[in-house]
Amino acid sequence: MLVTVLCTRRALGNPRVSTWAIAIAFGVCTLGVLFAVPVVARAAEDLTGVVNIGKLIAHVCAILWCAALQITMVDLAYRPEYVKSAIFHRGFAATVELAIMVPLFLATNAPDIAFTTAHADNPKIAAYLLLYLSYVMVTCGELAFMCGRTARRNWGIRPWSGAGFSLSAMAAVFGLAYALTKGSYIIFHTLDRPWSLKTEEFISPTLSGLAVIFLFAGLTLPMVGTFRQRLRQKRTLATP
Repeated sequence: MLVTVLCTRRALGNPRVSTWAIAIAFGVCTLGVLFAVPVVARAAEDLTGVVNIGKLIAHVCAILWCAALQITMVDLAYRPEYVKSAIFHRGFAATVELAIMVPLFLATNAPDIAFTTAHADNPKIAAYLLLYLSYVMVTCGELAFMCGRTARRNWGIRPWSGAGFSLSAMAAVFGLAYALTKGSYIIFHTLDRPWSLKTEEFISPTLSGLAVIFLFAGLTLPMVGTFRQRLRQKRTLATP
């Protein structure tokens, strides 16, 4: 939450799209992680009367998180004449994803089910999860490529940014591995060749947790570098 506030403060008065996109990414990631906590999810269900509402919010936040990160990297990596169209395409893709995913969730939702791989034998849940995971897989693949390329460009010039984008690329790789692990379990289950559910329930949360940790660290390091640079400039100007 503190990092989100600091990112928002930094974005105020800054015309670059990436600064606001980073602040939004931190905000929705924080919200998604919060609603993934069972106590918070149950409280949301009691408040709204909608079962599994915490899971839906967490998934929507994950979609918005990926879209915000894509927009961040597009603004940093693309030439100005391509930025608007690139942002539109990714925003449109996220909108279409949510327009399909949310109604499917509401049509499938019931008190006796959960939107997890433990209920992969339900065709509607399997379809919902595969739709969600497909988007995560594609976006994380693009993010891994763009973050890695941006990291190479920054090493030696802005080391803090280079390190930050390297960690962000690792976060995208972990997110890609999460989507592939969870998605492969559902596909093999559909083919009547499921592998261990306990193994999947251990690996997937571990990968998603590592993705969040690496992402927070990766997006924070460039801000630390900027702060250190400004601090050095102030000290230089203050030196008689």
